[in-house]
Amino acid sequence: MNVPTWFLYMGGFSLMVLGGLQIQQRPHEKGDGFYKRFVNVGTMWSLCCITVGALLVLMALGWIDPHLTSPPPKLPRRR
Repeated sequence: MNVPTWFLYMGGFSLMVLGGLQIQQRPHEKGDGFYKRFVNVGTMWSLCCITVGALLVLMALGWIDPHLTSPPPKLPRRR
């Protein structure tokens, strides 16, 4: 069963946009430092979304083989 290429493009780009917008729209108090604003679980989730989205786009472009779970080829038997 193959996943259509358009589905990988749509899913990948939407995940990258979602992750980027989540990082940009993080709620914060005025005067918060870098660590309080960006080093938290929400930012880690956003980075995960961006990473998975980029991997999906690379898979759609053919840079990554989507058959990562296929069994290895059988070795010839020796007699």
